[in-house]
Amino acid sequence: MKLIRWPANSWLSLLHARYRRVDILWPEIINQFFRWLRLPYVYRLTTVGLETNNTCNLQCAHCPTNTTMQRPKGLMPWPLFQDIIDHNPQVKRIYLTNWGEPLLHPQLEAMVAYAHQKGKFTALTTNATLLNEKVSRGLLQAGLDLLKISIDGSPQVFEKVRGFSYQILEKNVLDFLKLRNDLKTKTKIEASMLVFPETLPHIETFFSLWQNRIDYVHLQPKFFTFQRQKITPCRDLWRILVVLWEGTVVPCCADMEGKLSLGQATNQSLESIFKGPRMTSLRRAHLQKNLSGLLCEKCLPYFTDYHLSLKQLRKLKLNPSSPE
Repeated sequence: MKLIRWPANSWLSLLHARYRRVDILWPEIINQFFRWLRLPYVYRLTTVGLETNNTCNLQCAHCPTNTTMQRPKGLMPWPLFQDIIDHNPQVKRIYLTNWGEPLLHPQLEAMVAYAHQKGKFTALTTNATLLNEKVSRGLLQAGLDLLKISIDGSPQVFEKVRGFSYQILEKNVLDFLKLRNDLKTKTKIEASMLVFPETLPHIETFFSLWQNRIDYVHLQPKFFTFQRQKITPCRDLWRILVVLWEGTVVPCCADMEGKLSLGQATNQSLESIFKGPRMTSLRRAHLQKNLSGLLCEKCLPYFTDYHLSLKQLRKLKLNPSSPE
């Protein structure tokens, strides 16, 4: 029987790549239903981003990791990682990425395997420059559920922005895809393009190169890039927490310096932080559109509801706004 394959830029492909498990999907639907009702409360925390490290082997001009980031660099210690996994059983999905290149962490494969053994859906985002055969095999055999790969625009723009060979990047991704198929694992592969002035004219090129090769393609706006148009409460406040490499808990990845600290992952459960007064107050501020003095005041995903459609992107191509 032939398997159904949805278009790689469809919502069905997104659901299949990221929400294959009912114990992740339904709590998130309930959480977002609270947001739709304009209530600052949540049902359950299902997703946590763990910053395995905030170091990177590239120096992309659009990324703060090796340019403007002020907080110390480091690797998440194994005891902290293990403690988070063991003491937060209600968390069903772990993103082993925040700022930095996770493949630089020497214990990444062990982290994926440990979280997988504990019943977690595991995912990570990589620039794929270090995705050789050994690393690929290790991640696949460890039980990785989703691999997200950052690919910016056309091959020429990618090399200009990333300072790395597109040909090598493409080979790494296709070799990973072949190995996945050979091993018959269930790992999904997603390509993500960051949208900013340099990549904006190359959306169709990105889609034509990748949408028939992998499971899902994704467009994401760069923070602080385009003028604000649509204003809605940020969905991430109803779905996720992020733990920085040294244990500080923040609301989302946009808090690159840890300024909106919600506490320490070693001192209390992430569920209690997610449902606690600080997060409730932040959600209420979004609902009331009262973001004065908060990082969220200038965060593009808050205003665009995070994901940009091709229709929105084509409008931006016709009338691109100036970077701020």
